[in-house]
Parts: sequence; C-alpha cells; structure tokens
Amino acid sequence: MRNRITDMNALILTEQELRRCAGIDETSLQAVENAFTWLSEGKAYMPPIMHIEVADRNGDVDIKSAYVAGLDRFAIKIGSGFFDNPSRGLPSSSAMMVLISAATGFCEAVLLDNGYLTDLRTGLAGAVAARRLARDNINTVGGVGAG
Repeated sequence: MRNRITDMNALILTEQELRRCAGIDETSLQAVENAFTWLSEGKAYMPPIMHIEVADRNGDVDIKSAYVAGLDRFAIKIGSGFFDNPSRGLPSSSAMMVLISAATGFCEAVLLDNGYLTDLRTGLAGAVAARRLARDNINTVGGVGAG
C-alpha cells in the first residue's frame, strides 16, 4: 500500500498579497533575467501551450508551464479570456498560477494574481532587454507599445 500525505497545506495568495510580495525591484528583475537565460541556454523544458476554446461562451483558456532542472518548484499558469464578460461588469481576462514542488509534484501554492504576475514579467522583460542591449552611455529611452 502506498503512503499518502494527508496534511497538505497549500498557500493561497490573492492579487493584493502578491502585489505586496513582488514588484518592480532588483530581485524580480533578476528572476526574469534568469528565466530568459535558462530558456536561451536550453535549460528550460517548456511544453507547447494547451489551448481550450470555449466557443459557445466566447472564451478560451490557455495553460502554460516550464520546468528548469535543479529548481525546487515550477509553476503552471492558467489564463482565460471570456470576451462577453465586460457586458457583465467583469474583466475579460483572468489568470492564476499553481506552484508545484519539483521533488514531490504536490501543490505548494495557488497564486490568484489576475494577470498581475504576467504584467510584471512583461514589464521586467523590457528592462532585461534594455540592460542587455543598451549601450553604456545611453541617456534617453523611448518606448513604443502596441497594446
């Protein structure tokens, strides 16, 4: 008979709690830079995105993840877009992440971030690009966005 873990306590963090824990700072910037480095060096296993179309509800869900050998945990991101939601007074998109132990496969945390962590990573990706690609004597930065 297999042993079962009967006392699993996953941490649940809301968007507001995550905003207090993670932001635009050097620690977050370094984490994003590390992720891009591992990806470019082939150290990250990143399976294809799983896409679920919910056509009858004008919505879809994407499930994304990656794993880097040697790290203690990895995340699975579930992001949704339900495009009739604004007519209901709701945002059209939402997201959450599940943090999984790389040693046991058990859920350690549920991050109810509503896309905050994705927005944070997107902004920090630009900072990583500027850090890596800008000349040393740069004085002015221009930003161009498309959405």
